[in-house]
Amino acid sequence: MSILEQLFNIPELQFTDDEHNMSDLQFEKFVEVLNVFIVSFPTKEMKLKTSLVSKNVDMILKHLVDIGEMLRGIHAKALADECWRRLNSFDRNKPERIEAYVSFLCSSVNALSIDIQMALTPKESRPTSAEAITNQPSEHRVNKSVLAVDDDVYCLHLFKAALKEVPCKIIAVNSGKEALTMLNKIRPHLFVLDIDMPGMTGIDLARTLRAQGQYSPIIFLTGNATKEYVQECLSVGASDFIVKPINPENVANRVRRYLG
Repeated sequence: MSILEQLFNIPELQFTDDEHNMSDLQFEKFVEVLNVFIVSFPTKEMKLKTSLVSKNVDMILKHLVDIGEMLRGIHAKALADECWRRLNSFDRNKPERIEAYVSFLCSSVNALSIDIQMALTPKESRPTSAEAITNQPSEHRVNKSVLAVDDDVYCLHLFKAALKEVPCKIIAVNSGKEALTMLNKIRPHLFVLDIDMPGMTGIDLARTLRAQGQYSPIIFLTGNATKEYVQECLSVGASDFIVKPINPENVANRVRRYLG
């Protein structure tokens, strides 16, 4: 699948018929716009959250306008429209009421940024779900298991709750060391790794897993969508990402993608 086709498959991006037939030059310019978005959003997110903490209403509105324009520029129409709707109904005397929306917006845009970065990254560096399943022994495909690693017990609880309708066995541990010990007993079909853990980070754990011949797909749990961060994760074998705070529907959909 080409980069353009992968971009068209991202649900948050909506394209017209003309845009589906863009020329090579138009596509190059669009990729430039996407790269500006990828690099710029983390800074805008930080400024928005800082303004929210200080309850600086004018700056909150300014940053939301900027983010809405960025989203429209990359064809994320639904997210942009919702941003404008929130702006138009914003009560300047009650800025705290927008906190929940800002959390949702930042999580959604970070997830979108990661999906775009993955589409722009050569696919040879990460296995597809079909390749991962094909590489597993037949009995492993039947008894699907997920090894989830996160030092935050509450996050693991939310993760397991999100998968209550997904037929799989979930093994949850709180550190990279525990995960490596568990691999003496099981060979998971899928790894879900938090990145920021004390001792052994999720990225360190992923490197170790690959060095030990563990080739099941890896999904990283993260709240960071910076380009350097995402590229480092892809370089150690990331197949996908789940952005914190956890959205149950998003978790279930992404995990199903790798369980066949």
